[in-house]
Amino acid sequence: MTHHIVFLDYEGIGPAVSINRPDFPHTWTNYSYTAPDQVVERLKDATIAVTCSLPLRQEQLEQLPNLQMISMALTGVDIVDVAYCQERGLRVANVPGYAENTVAEHTLSLIFALLRRTGNYHQLMRDIHDGDAALQNLYLNYRVRDLRGLQLGIIGNGPIAHRLKQIAEGVGMQVQLHDRNGKYQGKEYVPLEALLKTSDVLAICCPLTSETYHLIDAAELAMMKKDALLINTGRGGVINESAMITALLEKRLGGVALDVVEHEPIQLDNPVFQLIHHPNFMLTPHVAWSSENAMQTLMDKAIANIVEFVDSENKVHMEN
Repeated sequence: MTHHIVFLDYEGIGPAVSINRPDFPHTWTNYSYTAPDQVVERLKDATIAVTCSLPLRQEQLEQLPNLQMISMALTGVDIVDVAYCQERGLRVANVPGYAENTVAEHTLSLIFALLRRTGNYHQLMRDIHDGDAALQNLYLNYRVRDLRGLQLGIIGNGPIAHRLKQIAEGVGMQVQLHDRNGKYQGKEYVPLEALLKTSDVLAICCPLTSETYHLIDAAELAMMKKDALLINTGRGGVINESAMITALLEKRLGGVALDVVEHEPIQLDNPVFQLIHHPNFMLTPHVAWSSENAMQTLMDKAIANIVEFVDSENKVHMEN
């Protein structure tokens, strides 16, 4: 058969990334962006859908009887109603682990920025140049700390978490991970309460599940050191953002850096924007994953998942 493949949001990959289309018979349609109310119309004849970030929910999928597979060019599967897909026999494939290096590096860059204050001091120099601040003989406007010797606590146990552990240890940080109620074994794993109380930097590197939703809430924030940093490059919903905002404004946290928020794509009315001028806050727009190297690997694996699916289906048909 000839498969009809629709890429719903190819603007989600950079222009330098090549899409190496499969060599089995197929048609391919690209859309730079698809709004939720356009999903059904654009997928009505599709047998395979490709998406970087567009949610695909049961009420839409029920109207797409021709659809056989969803190839997700991302790791998290929370944007697709997987239970419905399993019940229907609709294959869902994701790409775990493609960005372990790039997300870990981005996480470390946020830690560096909050501790070394490079962005703050650059902005100060910009303000001086523009006449919004005065020249000084000595610049001690922001607290600067070394990473070496600080305790990094990581919530997560996947490739990103372990790559972050590796590179953080390379610059002299001491690293521990959340032991997930004893599921993970080893001397570097500690209970969550101990991780919160001892970490100078807490990094979220885990997926969003029913178990991790608002894992870091007001009670957990209250356990942290008052000058601790909170970094989230995992999923926004792992942190109760309202409690986090309050803790930072009340100086019960030393700093916060986010690459993800609970409701994405982020809108201008998002409450986290009330922190945007706070000197101890950083926000990047969910780009930790997006190095050109990582995106090329991502697309190569997303296409490989499609080829694997079609090959397996053809094999079943041949055996029957």
